[in-house]
Amino acid sequence: MISKLFEVLNKQQKIISGLVIRKTHTKTAMCEVTKVFFNRGKYACLDKKVTKYMIHDPEDQCSVGDFVHFKPCRPLSKRKSHVLDKIVKKNPLEEFIKANPQYLVTPAEIKQQAQKDKINYTHMKDL
Repeated sequence: MISKLFEVLNKQQKIISGLVIRKTHTKTAMCEVTKVFFNRGKYACLDKKVTKYMIHDPEDQCSVGDFVHFKPCRPLSKRKSHVLDKIVKKNPLEEFIKANPQYLVTPAEIKQQAQKDKINYTHMKDL
C-alpha cells in the first residue's frame, strides 16, 4: 500500500508546451497548443488541432509571444487548472524593443502618420 502511494506521488506529470496568446489578467495567461495528427479518413492527410489553456503564472513573468512549458495542477478557478513550469523562449520582438527603445511607436504617432498619408480628394467643380 505504501509503495503504491509513493509511486503515485513520484509519478512524472505531463508537461505541455504552448505559445502565450493573451495576457489580460494578472497572474493568468492564455496559451495555445497546436497538435498535429494523421487523419486516416477518406483523404489521408495531416491535420492540426488547436487547444487553448488558461495557465496560472505565479510570478507574473511571461508575456504575449513567449513559448512556455506548463503542467496540470488542482483547479484554481473554473477554467484554470494548469500552472507555468518555465519560459522556454522569450518573445524576440519584446527583447528587441527593450534593447532599442527608439523604435517604440505610440498609437498617437500611428494616427498622426495615417493623417499625413491620407489622400485629399477634390471635386471637379472646385478645380
